[in-house]
Amino acid sequence: MSILDPEWQTPIAEGRKLPPEVPIAVTLNGEGFAVFMATPRDLEDFAVGFAISESIVSSINDVHSINLNEHGEEGISVNLDIDDELFFTALKRKRLLTGTSGCGLCGLDSIRAALRALTPLAQQPAPKTASIGAMFEAMQSKQKLNGIYGGGLHAAAVCCGDNILAVREDIGRHNAMDKALGAGVRSGEPVDLVITTSRCSSDLVQKAVSARVGTLAVMATPSDLAVKLAQENCLNLFSCNRGYSFTRYS
Repeated sequence: MSILDPEWQTPIAEGRKLPPEVPIAVTLNGEGFAVFMATPRDLEDFAVGFAISESIVSSINDVHSINLNEHGEEGISVNLDIDDELFFTALKRKRLLTGTSGCGLCGLDSIRAALRALTPLAQQPAPKTASIGAMFEAMQSKQKLNGIYGGGLHAAAVCCGDNILAVREDIGRHNAMDKALGAGVRSGEPVDLVITTSRCSSDLVQKAVSARVGTLAVMATPSDLAVKLAQENCLNLFSCNRGYSFTRYS
């Protein structure tokens, strides 16, 4: 049975199924680049979003093809075919170790690479908090996997104006954000807001800036470094208490 099949997940004693987690390899031009523990859903979106948010490519036009390959219970690989120049640049900051579902920086080739240079955004008007709150509420109704498994999954959504373009879920918060960013890029629509159910560390700010999204809204208080990077790079950063009370940090 394919691990992409919803029936593959193992039920617990009460009959509920647990959120799935399997090794997912992202390869570039057939070369292994990074391995993650992730939920095996929306993996084409995940690979594209990862490439965009990690500044491997700058747009979907840089991705010539996407190929997904299953390797039995060992996991799944997703290959992105990109230009050789982009490929060799990416290898300079290759992730050498497995990234867990809870960590977005494990195994970077050097500590310096953890805080890569960012190109600041052009300043953009911040959305009203009422609009962000409405997006959080709408996102909850679109968390299909979370409903199936009764929790245990992070969610992220990309929005254009007051419209949600896509909601993606994963056991890892970084993975959920990359999936949502990838879905937004592949839709061809502009993304001006990304929201996530997770806390906010500096790497989520870097991902939003790299993906050229003007506003990031998170569910919990951000770290001091996340706020510093948001301010330096003109990213509107909000945190909220379950979508109802808001603090704007930059």
